[in-house]
Amino acid sequence: MPVHPPVQQQLRGWFDAVVALGLRVKDRETRAHNLRVARLCVHIGRQMSMSAAELRLLARAGLMHDIGKLAIPDRVLGKDSPLSESEWTLMRSHPEMGLTLLDRAGQSSREVLAVLYHHERLDGSGYPYGLKAEAIPIEARIVAVADTYDALTSDRPYRNRCSEAEARRVLIEEARNRLDVRAVEALFRAVDFAPRTAVALA
Repeated sequence: MPVHPPVQQQLRGWFDAVVALGLRVKDRETRAHNLRVARLCVHIGRQMSMSAAELRLLARAGLMHDIGKLAIPDRVLGKDSPLSESEWTLMRSHPEMGLTLLDRAGQSSREVLAVLYHHERLDGSGYPYGLKAEAIPIEARIVAVADTYDALTSDRPYRNRCSEAEARRVLIEEARNRLDVRAVEALFRAVDFAPRTAVALA
């Protein structure tokens, strides 16, 4: 399921535009993660029969979902042991930091809300505001699924990547109360249709 070249070019163009704001993505893996999440969002949106305009919005939201982490110190982002309470509080502030950065950059409200709410969960257990169900925009719910899947299937400083089967098990469990069932099912269809190497944008 290849992404059409113009979409991939737009993703990279939007990434460059973010960098042009005077911001700097901290490392190559962070950049790769953002690109993978953006592309997964597009694949999910396609499976959900979204319009071209909605797919472009999803791509931008996925690309910028973690922009607030630019304000998090490297010692916290790269820590290879459990975060302290104060470090976790700082980490949980990155959606609101993203809001500040994107508002300053003049991004559209739907993209900004997707960035702000991508850690909200349907049962109200997410952050920063504990929103529930339909109060969470569909774009944010899609970014949440894409971000969760890519995080599970990627190496992190504090753990190795999960297997594909384990990642699916976690997503199925999360879809019971926390993640959007339709978006999870759409992601599975997308991944089943194309190998992970074709879905990634690294």
